[in-house]
Amino acid sequence: MKAKQKLTPSLEDYLEAIYHIIEEKQAARVKEIAKRLNVNNSSVTGALKSLSSKGYLNYSPYDVITLTEHGRALAVDVIRRHEVLKQFFTDILCIDPETADEAACKMEHEVTPEVLNKIVKFVEFTEICPRSGQEWIEGFRRFSTTGKPKEECSHVDTCRFAEGAQGGRCPAFAGEIIPLSRVKVGEKARLVQCDCENGSGRMLAEYGVTAGSLFHIDRINPETDDIELSVRGYHLVIRKVNAEKIQVSIC
Repeated sequence: MKAKQKLTPSLEDYLEAIYHIIEEKQAARVKEIAKRLNVNNSSVTGALKSLSSKGYLNYSPYDVITLTEHGRALAVDVIRRHEVLKQFFTDILCIDPETADEAACKMEHEVTPEVLNKIVKFVEFTEICPRSGQEWIEGFRRFSTTGKPKEECSHVDTCRFAEGAQGGRCPAFAGEIIPLSRVKVGEKARLVQCDCENGSGRMLAEYGVTAGSLFHIDRINPETDDIELSVRGYHLVIRKVNAEKIQVSIC
């Protein structure tokens, strides 16, 4: 069954919770969902029946719950909306994480794809442009607290876009181009080119990751060297063999 109906915020919350539980335990059960959302079992059962009838999950009483292709896609989208908004609130607006998380939960159900993508681009811009960056954010933090901006900026003359530069990249951030496999945990890198015609390459394209997109390296699996990263609000895993074929520029 093809799912087309727009879900209520409550049902999107259920999908999001089920996705996280499945990621942790491979399958979800009613009691686990009830515990995660702090609701009773009967409420969960009603929500599962509704989501199942709309084609978002596979559900039958006393059996494990799994997401359909439509359900997984929507759950990933909801989670991305939440993560992008939370990052914007914490990293740009300097709101404490708990308050930011609560606000993101309320707003994630209404933000449109166009607005979300603009927020993603703005956050990326603040991280790669030398006239913004951490110093600029700290300046806003001071201004929002004291009402007084910093008197001078150390980057007044550093950000000049070279005429005809590829992709309009700022020369100050045109770092060494290396394989993604060489980027360390905690570092940031911009995608230059992906040569791999494989699952990772297709996955990046499906998530709208193009040249210039900013990777945050969150973790490297100590056993496999697979890379866990954040990009455009998504959390992805890139296998080492594929990471060696992805060219990036260190920021």
